[in-house]
Amino acid sequence: MLATFMPILPRWKNILAVDIVTWMEFIVDLTAPFASMYKPQKAHWEAFPNGAFALQKLVTYIKRRCPHIPVFLDCKRGDIARTQKCYRIAQFEIDGVDGMNFSPYMGSDCMSSLVDKSHLERAIVGLCYTSNPSARQVQDVILADGRHYWEFMTECILGWANGLGIVNNAGLVMAAVYELPPKGSGNVFSWHLKRCREIVGKLLWFLVSGIGTQQGATEETVEYGYAGHGSIAINSSSGIIFASSGEDYAKAAASEAEKLRDDINKAMDKLGYTYDLLAA
Repeated sequence: MLATFMPILPRWKNILAVDIVTWMEFIVDLTAPFASMYKPQKAHWEAFPNGAFALQKLVTYIKRRCPHIPVFLDCKRGDIARTQKCYRIAQFEIDGVDGMNFSPYMGSDCMSSLVDKSHLERAIVGLCYTSNPSARQVQDVILADGRHYWEFMTECILGWANGLGIVNNAGLVMAAVYELPPKGSGNVFSWHLKRCREIVGKLLWFLVSGIGTQQGATEETVEYGYAGHGSIAINSSSGIIFASSGEDYAKAAASEAEKLRDDINKAMDKLGYTYDLLAA
């Protein structure tokens, strides 16, 4: 983790970067009581001047103010071994995060080259079944043996994690249970989570996307994704940080985070699952 921040920051000339960091710091302050993890999206920081430095400043702030809350970087890196090793340095050593996700399309190097044997506590999570509609064009392709491509990738990632000795902290990006059309029908699609648990059991944790602005179903997601303590992290991004565009933005974000935390815990109670405290 970064103990201090780069001295270039006080000389920033781009006010946008400073404003965004300030905006996010206030959100962190008020959402921390309800958060189990923070997940910044790398591209959204890289897309403005000094954004890379701004992200590092935010990570440092979270580490200082909330040292018990891990920071996971949504960056979806996936490349040949020597490039992936550079991503490992960039994300873990320079950005200072505790975990990151990767695209497995270029094979086992995409995972193995992110592993530092002196830091096996880092979370390394592979893309598996995502919530964007166009993902179905690729992830749902049926292979010759009848498996979906995403099922095949699930098995690959589990095998790689086992071989690398990181299965305790490795995971999969999985879409939340979602409603089938027509909207309002009450019919939900949960087979992907059930099937994924059949493949990996309790060995890998799920980073679940699609809750919040993408209208994922919280209770069903908990029902089919939860497999014990630390087995699922339900993420909401835009639905929390963009809860309000007014001066109450941080309070509104905290309110949404608290609501999601409560929804998760209510689902746990209803299903009879035991937990210490689940957060959004």
